[in-house]
Amino acid sequence: MKLNITFTLALTACSAFALSPTRHTTSSIASSRNAARHNQPAFNVRPTALGDASTELLTKRQSQSGTALHSSAAAIATTRDNSNAMQTRGGADEKSSGIDVPLMVYFALWYLGNYYYNISNKLALKATGGAAGFPMTISALQLGIGSLYGIFLWLAPDARKKPTVTMDDIIKMLPVAFCYAGAHSASVFSFSAGSVSFGQIVKAAEPAFAAVLSQFVYNKPVSRAKWMCLPIVIGGVILASVNELDFAWSALLSACLANVFAAVRGNENKKVMETEGLKDRLGSIGNQFCITSILGFLLSIPFVILTGEGKKFGEFVTAFKTIPALRSNMIASALFFYGYNELSTATLKKTSAVTQSVANTAKRVIVIVGVAMVLGESLDFMKLLGCGIGIGGVFLYSIIDNFVKPKEE
Repeated sequence: MKLNITFTLALTACSAFALSPTRHTTSSIASSRNAARHNQPAFNVRPTALGDASTELLTKRQSQSGTALHSSAAAIATTRDNSNAMQTRGGADEKSSGIDVPLMVYFALWYLGNYYYNISNKLALKATGGAAGFPMTISALQLGIGSLYGIFLWLAPDARKKPTVTMDDIIKMLPVAFCYAGAHSASVFSFSAGSVSFGQIVKAAEPAFAAVLSQFVYNKPVSRAKWMCLPIVIGGVILASVNELDFAWSALLSACLANVFAAVRGNENKKVMETEGLKDRLGSIGNQFCITSILGFLLSIPFVILTGEGKKFGEFVTAFKTIPALRSNMIASALFFYGYNELSTATLKKTSAVTQSVANTAKRVIVIVGVAMVLGESLDFMKLLGCGIGIGGVFLYSIIDNFVKPKEE
């Protein structure tokens, strides 16, 4: 029942984003469907039952969603070459109205991939004892497994063209990959130390960290209107923390650290992509994400060693072999993480800035509420109120400059 409620929320939100001017031909939609039908998924994880009926249902849903998620990712790669046949929605200029079904599907799979990643990731962490177990090892291996999937697409016939990047390009991408690995490792540790819903609420405050870094580190001034939104975001996070049953300082601080890494990564990525000819050598968004994942996996290994988990790697291998919940959920979470990140990047590039802000806001709400319901996490009034205020502040931060234009000097 809880899963059905969440699924309904996701589809409702996605259908709203897909309401857009359309001039789709039947052939363009059919080409997308045919691409999805002929590109078989590279994985089909079927987690072993974890001991109760609800978990068995969850793992079955994970397997089904994993297949759909990666089939759609392959379809997106094919339809990108036929962009003249399929027009971008969420900002198009055509006059007629309708529903962009392919875009609605992309949004739905992005949301579901994110949703199931958070659940399977939490179950894998719980299977090894949470924060006291192997959070850094699990986060590193998630990047490693995702990288293998990306490499497979390079090797598979007609799946994805290999990039032609140089060693100099790789070196320039290292700061981005380091921040990517840091953000992921810190996020996973936060989820292991506290509830997923609380970690997601704190991570929603990323714009506050991005604003400070942009203003004082990268010398990119933030408008006064945006600064006025930040107290709303921070206040919402504080309010959500007041009665948090699973509150832990380690969860709060690591989620904040993840925000710092994510904000730096965004700024560094913009600098790297300004390199002349790099976009052409990368070839696609998928190639860029795969290279970042490979480098991120290699750079996350020191995190495993420095936290002392490297000394216990033998114990982790034993647990991986003997605990089905760890094995199945770690593999599933790795593939969901890789799939939804690549899918979200491709999807957001097809929409306008305002649509992106609404989509990200709706995604956070669905994930926070849906995951909390499934995992039995607390959702008291104060937490929901703080969540609503914080996420509302983030949404306002994202769109405020469209309505309050900065004064020209």
